[in-house]
Amino acid sequence: MALFAGNINDLNALYTTQLRFLLSTEEQIIEALPKMIGAASDQQLKDALQSHLQETEVHAERLEDVLSELNGDIDSKKCSVTAALISAGENTIKAANDDAVRDAGIIAAAQKVEHFEMASYGTVRSWAQILGHTEQAALLNKTLQEEGHADKLLTKISERANPAASIAA
Repeated sequence: MALFAGNINDLNALYTTQLRFLLSTEEQIIEALPKMIGAASDQQLKDALQSHLQETEVHAERLEDVLSELNGDIDSKKCSVTAALISAGENTIKAANDDAVRDAGIIAAAQKVEHFEMASYGTVRSWAQILGHTEQAALLNKTLQEEGHADKLLTKISERANPAASIAA
């Protein structure tokens, strides 16, 4: 499967393409998070995921604004990486028979997606800077910082919640 469809002849086209993949990522996360919230048993984890769902909706809006400014359209391109990460997480959640183990799996799945997003946002932020899109770079950096905060919060929750998974029957 080709990652890119069409011609990418310069950094601006690559930047725009990656923004479209990121918009797809955010859309897929918006769809997946309610399922994760419903499957989680730890209240702090549920709250963190709910908060991140609201944040993710803002991230999608920011990307739509950036794409609209660049091209006048806000079409996303299906991100197969995100789809695979979410699918793997869903499989783990379905397979876990113990609440604590399921919560550990949810945290792991969410962090995998967060790390992918941080790498992606860091890249497009740098490209925006190179291309002279200063305001876009600032918005993308804000999202990058928020993704990093979500990852740190999940780590903190995991340090408390994951030990319970180690004693699951």
